[in-house]
Amino acid sequence: MRETPGVVIKSKFKVPGTKKKSRRYTTYLDYINRPDAKDSSEQFETYHDYMEDKTKSSGLFTREDDRLNDEKRRAVRDIFKHAQENGSILWQDVISFDNAWLRETGVLHDDLVDEKRLIQATRNAVDSMLQKEKMVHAYWTGAVHYNTDNIHVHVAIVETSHMRKRGKRKPKSIELMKSKVIHSLADRTKEQEKLNAFIRDELVAHKRNKKIQTLPNRFLHPELVRQFKDIYERLPEDKRQWRYNMNGMQPLRESLDRLTDRYIDIHFKSEFQAFNERLEQEVSFHRRSYGDTEKAERYQVTKRQDLYARMGNAILSEMRDLSKEQVTCEKNGALKHPVRRAFNQQKIFNESMYRIERHMNDEFEHLKNQRAFEQLERDIEYGK
Repeated sequence: MRETPGVVIKSKFKVPGTKKKSRRYTTYLDYINRPDAKDSSEQFETYHDYMEDKTKSSGLFTREDDRLNDEKRRAVRDIFKHAQENGSILWQDVISFDNAWLRETGVLHDDLVDEKRLIQATRNAVDSMLQKEKMVHAYWTGAVHYNTDNIHVHVAIVETSHMRKRGKRKPKSIELMKSKVIHSLADRTKEQEKLNAFIRDELVAHKRNKKIQTLPNRFLHPELVRQFKDIYERLPEDKRQWRYNMNGMQPLRESLDRLTDRYIDIHFKSEFQAFNERLEQEVSFHRRSYGDTEKAERYQVTKRQDLYARMGNAILSEMRDLSKEQVTCEKNGALKHPVRRAFNQQKIFNESMYRIERHMNDEFEHLKNQRAFEQLERDIEYGK
């Protein structure tokens, strides 16, 4: 299911050279040469005439400049001209916005556009895409357009040297552009930090400082302890596999997740409810911004998987500590045979009972002696 996205990016490229490619390029020229655009010729640099048309745009901008004076404008046109002469591809991107989404993010307010934010978002997006594509010799320029129902930004890119032969860019590079635009205009860092803080600083930190295998838990939360023991007894022999995402843990992950659920229900019930509400807000933001329910739900699944993985590893860490303690006991002569172990435990119990009984006998003898002494004092006092 899809809904109207807040941001859409459309991309294409033009390659000068063969007749077939030239026809593809001239088709685009027909588009920019329509009556409401300026006169053009079959040159890359003339694309800027369309981009900075004053009836549509406030003018060109680059990575360094928000506005170009005449000298810089001529320099940009020369760069594009020489790039074409040297065989560079011309990449054309259009970043289009749902104006309602721009209002939601505060970029558009009372029909006034915060163009600086749009320009900076474009810079962040293009620079990230170029890095991912390793287009280290790329040069680009952009322009914000207002001539349609949706505000949009045109971007033109060429390479000044070491030109690549293929114009197609990886879909993930274009997705990265979109993501950078969205998060530049609608910074969700604080909201995402709250989600991460609950997982790492509250939930996992609490687990690391509170062991499950404690005497209070055995009385107050026996099912929690039972689940812990059940997983511990089924762990693989290879302790290197005792990590949540290791292949050897695959059969136990569901049990670990159920143990995490019970732990949360005991210690973080209300906090987890608040976490889920914040997570749903982030999912709604993703759905609204990207127009893709599947991607939004994938974000939710990823965040939950992070929670279960971190808690699973915290639980497994306690199990590793428990295993080390058992190994130490065995090295110190702890009996392994179950019958002998039971006998040893009974022996410890009997010794404890003996000490308690002896202590009580000592107290009783002390009490009897005390009473005998007091009786002696009374006898002396009354002359008996």
